[in-house]
Amino acid sequence: MKSIIKMALVVILLASITTSCSKYQDGPKFSLLTKKARLTGDWKIDKVTYNGNDVTSFVVAGIGANAVLDIEKDGNYKQSGNDPDDGKWKFGEDKDDVYFTSNKAGSKEEAYRILRLKSKELWLRQTESNGDVTIIHYVPA
Repeated sequence: MKSIIKMALVVILLASITTSCSKYQDGPKFSLLTKKARLTGDWKIDKVTYNGNDVTSFVVAGIGANAVLDIEKDGNYKQSGNDPDDGKWKFGEDKDDVYFTSNKAGSKEEAYRILRLKSKELWLRQTESNGDVTIIHYVPA
């Protein structure tokens, strides 16, 4: 009888963990790494869509085939490529969003919704005020 109760508690605990840890629209359902640990690192573009149309080759040609986005743990970022950049990044209040602010004069904070955040996948969505949507898939560089 006690083993049945223990087993039931384990099942309930596992069920609550897997449902409560689903943070992002496209996953993952559960991770042992913190969100910051999964976000930081060197990323390269794998795919870009604009209003549902694949524009990867156009974007990669513009920024450079070897462009890398380096998101650092200390809240800084650097982007290499044809249009190098650096600045600050931060999570939104619920860590559903990430904000990048360039050090370039006149730059505004850019907001991205995190769709997927795994150690080997980062998917971000930017929605412009006119409703246009850009989705960027990154993979480790």
